[in-house]
Amino acid sequence: MDEKKEVDHELVQTKLNFDMVMMFMLNGKERTEKEWERLFLEAGFQRYKITHLFGFRSLIEVFP
Repeated sequence: MDEKKEVDHELVQTKLNFDMVMMFMLNGKERTEKEWERLFLEAGFQRYKITHLFGFRSLIEVFP
């Protein structure tokens, strides 16, 4: 059980590190799914699909 907690802790740390890189080095913004939805619809897309991958990354697909 301790091994699982260690893996979870490492995953959380990795997520936070990616967030920091995106926000400070690339002038990025963290968005909620609702904010993504609004952005896609305003851009003229009809549908979207967000698939969470590898625990800390996501694939976002938008459809006309």
